[in-house]
Amino acid sequence: MILKVTDFTLALLLLAIAAAMSIAALSFPPMPGQAFGPKLFPNLVAGGFALCALALIRRAAKAKALKLGVVTPEWWNEPGRRGNLAILLGSIVAYTLLVEPVGYVLTTFAVMVLLMKRLGASWRATLVASFLGTAITYLMFAYWLRVPLPPGLLNGIVR
Repeated sequence: MILKVTDFTLALLLLAIAAAMSIAALSFPPMPGQAFGPKLFPNLVAGGFALCALALIRRAAKAKALKLGVVTPEWWNEPGRRGNLAILLGSIVAYTLLVEPVGYVLTTFAVMVLLMKRLGASWRATLVASFLGTAITYLMFAYWLRVPLPPGLLNGIVR
């Protein structure tokens, strides 16, 4: 049996993670010649976590369910849900193991295709969204944020 934390418990956990991320980002040195630096992304993610936490707290308050604890999720016994969870967790592990040797572009594209097809998207939508998602995130990280991404098998083709 799998357990799920209540919305309020998850919100408090998200707030703690957001605070820890922001505090850790304080120690990051500025990047010379740029208006933004390594603190930007962790603080954006922390801000997103905090907004999600506030939405969860609001929903829990509206439902009069501001309590700490765990509950059994309804989806656990629905057909296909355990397989989706296994594929999601497996793709995270595979991505972590493959991104260095295979490269960011190919690994990201392959994982996006796998997950979108599993969720039932058409081949056209899957390929377009996977290509655009990979290209946009690559350009954002490699050029705008200047994060070196592993080229892997495309060494010499991608920077």
